[in-house]
Amino acid sequence: MIKTNVNITPEAQELLIKAAAKKQVSVEELASEILNEAVQNKLAEVVNISENKKEYPPNPLANKQPYLYYADPQELAIPLEDWDMESYY
Repeated sequence: MIKTNVNITPEAQELLIKAAAKKQVSVEELASEILNEAVQNKLAEVVNISENKKEYPPNPLANKQPYLYYADPQELAIPLEDWDMESYY
């Protein structure tokens, strides 16, 4: 929870005091309720819009050619000595 000082006009203060008395709650409780509701209503759209515009890093493989393998298909890519690891140990 964040505690902060909020500046409101004298007219808004008077309305807040009268409404809190009528609802039989504290001024702080009513002000917190109103502020929470207003923040969620006003700022939810701003946060959702900015979250939808995610920036993705550039693809390092963009505009690259695929790797070409010029070896003979019959030729082993890995020597037999390295391939047979079980007998090596």
